[in-house]
Amino acid sequence: MENKPSSTPISLIVGNVSIKPIDLSKMVSIRKRSKKVMKTNKKTLGKSIEERPEYISDRSEFGHWEIDLVLGKKTKSEAVMLTLVERQTRYALRVKLEDKPSQTINRAVTHLISQYPIASITADNGSEFSLLSTLEAVDVYFAHPYSSHERGTNENFNGLLREYVPKGISLNPLTSEELDNDITAINERPRRLLQ
Repeated sequence: MENKPSSTPISLIVGNVSIKPIDLSKMVSIRKRSKKVMKTNKKTLGKSIEERPEYISDRSEFGHWEIDLVLGKKTKSEAVMLTLVERQTRYALRVKLEDKPSQTINRAVTHLISQYPIASITADNGSEFSLLSTLEAVDVYFAHPYSSHERGTNENFNGLLREYVPKGISLNPLTSEELDNDITAINERPRRLLQ
């Protein structure tokens, strides 16, 4: 008798045999994973963004800024760039820092407050911004964890900045003049929103 290929679908053949998923080794290793539930009651570092007055949220007044850090390579000895964007005009500032501990960030922000009209700052909950709430000269508000859309102005600016400084590029060899040229190019770029 010659073995001929069967035209019967495999499902019919398996259906006749009493095989359960537990009998198949691959089926045992594949399990439905449960979704992790994010905690929503994480402690914020200072005043919540919910306490931010409406005139700041609706951008009707100048002097309210959003802050963030832009990283190059994610190594310990890598320089970082502190960016601040004014909410009403979308004007941006940047400071290149040698490292990112909260003391370094606090010193840089204190220096900027002495030079620019900064009435309030909205930051994320990163540990690098933990000392901002100790500043007495400005009101500091913290966005909810994992809610970058609450600081959309700064996130959009950082996206524009990535055209000049792509992710993974070291910030160490970049000079202040090069970075200033990049920021100036973005600040002078015509934007449909501001027309």
